[in-house]
Amino acid sequence: MAEFDKTLRDIIQNIPQRFISILTGKKGTKILDNTFPSTKERVADLVLELEDGSIFHLELQTQNDKNMPFRMLEYYLLLKQRYPDKPIKQMVLYVGDGSPNMPSFLETDNLRFSYEIRDIKDIECKELLESDSLEDKILAVLCKVEDFEEYIFKLTKELLKLPEKQRADYIRKLLIALNYRPKLKEKLASILEERDMPLTITEEMIKNDPFFKKAKKEDIAKLYQKLKLNPEQIADILDLPLDFVKKVIEEVGLEKKKENR
Repeated sequence: MAEFDKTLRDIIQNIPQRFISILTGKKGTKILDNTFPSTKERVADLVLELEDGSIFHLELQTQNDKNMPFRMLEYYLLLKQRYPDKPIKQMVLYVGDGSPNMPSFLETDNLRFSYEIRDIKDIECKELLESDSLEDKILAVLCKVEDFEEYIFKLTKELLKLPEKQRADYIRKLLIALNYRPKLKEKLASILEERDMPLTITEEMIKNDPFFKKAKKEDIAKLYQKLKLNPEQIADILDLPLDFVKKVIEEVGLEKKKENR
């Protein structure tokens, strides 16, 4: 899930203040260099200076990793070398399904080292939804979502205020994040259909999202076969690219020919 990891890193690089405050109890003031050149280059997910001058290092994990303490220790030493006079706080935030069960410490004969592990699902999404930052609101879908339909309704209202290109980028990020919440992704498909929410799904999103692609193909097939609508009408109703609709209809026609043989 390289694209998922990259998308999350992109979101947190914009310093979603409510999210950072929930994790640290403080505001972030500026993004710091997260690359550590060496024989083997290291790139941390987020290195941030907090309002009290301390350094916050955050790593996002979608799976449990028994070697996490060694990775975190390596980052700690690199950060301490770069910022010797500043306190350093480290956290691993688990964003995958299930629960984190990684060790949060390392003890040897001559060393004791520890860091914090948190599960994003323990964070109430309501706190993030009240933020003015769209990055906070997108991250909320990975937290503890009590009413997913209300979440989508509120997020849609915010997204519709944006220019089309910017809105499409946030929708793409939301769909990628939902790859780690498959049950919510199924709910999203039905909510968009039942509530007729005006969210534009671009051809790129459909192409890169197998779940959404399958759902939209089924809708196109139904409108074409049962209501006998033409491609232009279907594209307009479903708010889909016309080329994609025509391609699906062509596939439906080929399948029918095979069945009739």
